Amino acid sequence: MKRLLFPHDQLIARLEQICRQDERLLAAMHYGSHTRGEADQYSDLDIMLFFSDEALGDINQRAWLSQIAPVELLYVNEFGNSVAIFNNLVRGEFHFDPASKMSELAQYRDQVRFPSIESTIIVDKNGRLAKILRPLIGQPLTHETAAEAQYLGDSFLNWFLFGFNVLSRGEYARALEILVLVHDNLLRMVRIEEGQTEHWITPTKALEQDVSPDAYRRFRACTAALEPAALNSAYWTCWLWGTEMMVALGQEYDLVLPTKLLRRISDLGDLGPAD
Repeated sequence: MKRLLFPHDQLIARLEQICRQDERLLAAMHYGSHTRGEADQYSDLDIMLFFSDEALGDINQRAWLSQIAPVELLYVNEFGNSVAIFNNLVRGEFHFDPASKMSELAQYRDQVRFPSIESTIIVDKNGRLAKILRPLIGQPLTHETAAEAQYLGDSFLNWFLFGFNVLSRGEYARALEILVLVHDNLLRMVRIEEGQTEHWITPTKALEQDVSPDAYRRFRACTAALEPAALNSAYWTCWLWGTEMMVALGQEYDLVLPTKLLRRISDLGDLGPAD
C-alpha cells in the first residue's frame, strides 16, 4: 500500500531537479530521518549541498532555496548551518559546502552509518560522494560496549552532581537545563540495557516505541516542572535509576565503579549507600 504524500515530498522532488540542473552543484545528500525511512509528515529536511569551490562564494542561499518553494525564514543557526522554513511550514537544515570539504565525511566513520547509498545520495555527478560514503554504509554502529557503558556512568555522575549543586544554590532554571543532560545519559544507559541503540545520537527520538513501558514510566518520573520540590524529586529519582543501571552495566561489562563517590553523593540525599 502506497503511503500518502507528505508535505516535504514535493520539496524533495523539486530539490533533486534543481540539483541536477545547477552545474555549480556537484553532489547533494540527505543525512537525517529520510535516509532511514523514518520520515513522516512532521519531519525536517537535512541536506548537505556540495558546490564547486570557485562557485560557492557566488551562491545566494535564499535565492537558491527559493527555487524549491517560497522561503519564509532563513538564518544561520548556532552550528553555522542555514535553516530555512518554507511556506508550507516544512523546515530544513542546509549545509552549503565546498566540494573540497566532501572528503571530511570520512572522519565520521566511527560515529554514524547510513542504511544505503540510494537513500542517502540525492545527486552525485562525478561519483566522488558515493566513493566517500561507501565506508559509512551499513548497519548502525553498536554501542553495547564496556567503553560506552563506562563513559555513560562517568558522565552521569558528572552532570548529576553539577545539576544538584546548582539546584542547591537555588538556580532552578539552570538546574532544569542540566537535568536534560542527566537525562541524555540515563536514556543511553537504558538503550544499552534494552538493546535499543539505533537512535543513539538523539536518545529521546522514538522513545515511546523503542524502550519498554517500565523504562518509559521510570523516565517520566525523572522529569520535572520548574519548581524546586519537583526538581529535587526528579534529580533523586534520576539518581536511583541511574545508579541502578550503573551497577547492572558494571556487572555485565566487568566495570570498576567509583563506589566511594557513589556513597558520598547518595548521602547528600540521605538515600543510603549505593550497592
